Amino acid sequence: MNRTLRGAWSRRGTLLPLLLLTVVVVAGTVTVIGFAEQAGTSAMLAVPLLLLGIVAVPTTGRELASARRGEIALARLRGLRGAQLYRLLAVEPLLVLVLGGLAGLVLGGIGSLLATAAWLGSGAGLPGPGALLAGLAIVVIGLVAVLAGMAGALREPLAGQVSTATRPRSASAAALFGNVLVVVAAVVAVYRSSVATGDPDWVVLVGPALIGLAVGGLVVWLVRVAARVAVARTADGSLSGFLAVRRLARVADAATALRVLVAATVVAAVAVTGAAQVGDWTHDTARLRAGAPLQVRLDGDAAAALQLTRDLDPDGHWLMAAVLVPGEGSVVARRAFLDLSRFDPVLGDFYAGTPAAGLAHDVAALTGGDSLGTGDTVTATVRGVSARRTGVMRPRVKVGYRDSTGTGRQVVVRLKVARDGGPDTASAPVEGCDTGCVVTSVTLARSPGDTTLPWVLTGLDLGGADAMTAHWRTSAPNWFGEPTSPTRVDDGLLAPSTFKPLTAQATQTAATVPVVATDSATWDGKRLLDSPGGDERTAELVGRLPALPLVEADGLLADLSRAAAGAPPTVPAAQVMVLARADTPTKVLDALVAKAGHRPVTLDAVDQRVAVVTGAAQAKVYSLMALFCVLAALLVLATAVARQRTAWTREVAALRTVGVGSQVVRASGRVEVLWLAAAATVSTLLGTVLAVPLLLAHLPLVSVPEHAVPLVTGLSWWPLLLGAVVAAVLTGGVAGRGRRLRPDQTRPAILREEGAA
Repeated sequence: MNRTLRGAWSRRGTLLPLLLLTVVVVAGTVTVIGFAEQAGTSAMLAVPLLLLGIVAVPTTGRELASARRGEIALARLRGLRGAQLYRLLAVEPLLVLVLGGLAGLVLGGIGSLLATAAWLGSGAGLPGPGALLAGLAIVVIGLVAVLAGMAGALREPLAGQVSTATRPRSASAAALFGNVLVVVAAVVAVYRSSVATGDPDWVVLVGPALIGLAVGGLVVWLVRVAARVAVARTADGSLSGFLAVRRLARVADAATALRVLVAATVVAAVAVTGAAQVGDWTHDTARLRAGAPLQVRLDGDAAAALQLTRDLDPDGHWLMAAVLVPGEGSVVARRAFLDLSRFDPVLGDFYAGTPAAGLAHDVAALTGGDSLGTGDTVTATVRGVSARRTGVMRPRVKVGYRDSTGTGRQVVVRLKVARDGGPDTASAPVEGCDTGCVVTSVTLARSPGDTTLPWVLTGLDLGGADAMTAHWRTSAPNWFGEPTSPTRVDDGLLAPSTFKPLTAQATQTAATVPVVATDSATWDGKRLLDSPGGDERTAELVGRLPALPLVEADGLLADLSRAAAGAPPTVPAAQVMVLARADTPTKVLDALVAKAGHRPVTLDAVDQRVAVVTGAAQAKVYSLMALFCVLAALLVLATAVARQRTAWTREVAALRTVGVGSQVVRASGRVEVLWLAAAATVSTLLGTVLAVPLLLAHLPLVSVPEHAVPLVTGLSWWPLLLGAVVAAVLTGGVAGRGRRLRPDQTRPAILREEGAA
């Protein structure tokens, strides 16, 4: 064991990246799985991180085998073969993987606790057995991947293995097959995402990483091809350009690191895009579901809600009554009613930026038209058909109406028509029209002893509303030619020559209610709308929107005052509430809570509830996993640059031996780094442009509830640029740092020292 530990310490520069990579992969995986166990989200979101780890680890195996070439050759000379040789070589990486796995489990447990506490608010706990098994599986798979990376060195001819010189080799058939396999897997992931129904499988989840690897490999290959073409063309040009393209033409060492970095930045760009759009969707859904910054449930009916808001807030600055009828069976049965006369002061721009933003433009149409009866008198106007010489004409107009609570009431207006037939107007008090009432019938009668000459009801004002605009149901004369109801004439209702009282019914659909419908509602011309009390009203469609307050993506919205006027008691299934501004005075809010008996629900509380119900926290976990991917890619890139630094040092020393100045060498290094950074940037942009439209909509980042607005995903410029900038900065920064050498580090004498060694 001491010999093993001493050997591991002597190769710490090679094993340290493997240790750190194991810590990052295990910690990221355990964090995602631990959060999934607490939140009920998908543990498969960690698959892209596992893929990048599997791609990156064999490189460490190859480097480790290269560092132990002499030891491997000596073991082979002593007769070790097959499993014995693999056991000898597996001890060091196994110790490193176990140590990294243990550290990753600890860090992943802490990460899971922090994530659940921050995004769930409760239910935080240590990861369960699933996370521990995942960490163990990563250690085993990592060991297999390291040994797979060593396999090439073990098959190397013994004569070449005992040589101190190492020569670059062309890509093996296995490596070419792996590149082709990545491209095919990316195509399969795109296809699976387009046809999958329900929860997507792991192939779709790993799709962004596969697209990043495929695009990164393609761009690296194009860089090599372009550099090889440029070698001949730069032969007569500057020496710095010639040296740069010569090195780029053998960029095979940087290929894996660049591909992993591109895959990680593509996953990060997709994750950030998804998290941002899921966050916007969650906020929009919460606004639509809450209706206002504050929502207070009420146990009363619609009339009580209207009356309460008028008592507590007579000026209409803070409170608004609302009713939601969830409805069953059809979209139009799902309906919401808001007291839209208070829309501007209470809600203002609350729905700005949401799918219901256009509602502000429809408020005037929803509240316009005939006004509701909200006064305290009924006024009738009558006239005679012609002048008369004798007789008394004392019409009685009995008005039936339904008050704000839906209770039927009657009031009689007594009038007197002069002998010349001129008009007469009289009034009578009405009750219960504080929040709106509607006429249901009118009975035209004569006082005892009056003449039977006909007269006409030309005007009827109920609480400030013109009741004559209602649709009156009249009937034809009976078999004996006697009238059975008033007759509709141009300027009103005619009472024919009879002593019998005649009644005309105002149809229940008489008052047309303007409505706004969601795009999902089927609407053919005029149709019926159920009021909050369940009675039918004639509805007129005045607009369509993708979503509406309270009903969200499915349903109708109308003005509560118009729809509730004269309606029966609110149906039991309805949710009656009062909506309030965020800055409602404490005095008003306390009085509302005291009357309603329920505490206000804030928009933040609704937002958190929507996030929990829909699993929107998955998008944040996906972004956290993407951060681990970027960390893993940074380790892979730093390891590759550190590995190339030794070769770069010898090359610079050799160039100085033949008289090439350090300024030329530095310029060639800058050109090479710029090419690599440009390749990483272009790859990230291209991979993100492909991955977001093809895969993001099918990733299980959120579970959209019934009636909610759909989650619409697409390219967003700032995550796209962020991914490109990260790729460029990491590539340029790490690679540039690796090319930065002091003059004493590249003195020509090191070539003689290495040869002597």
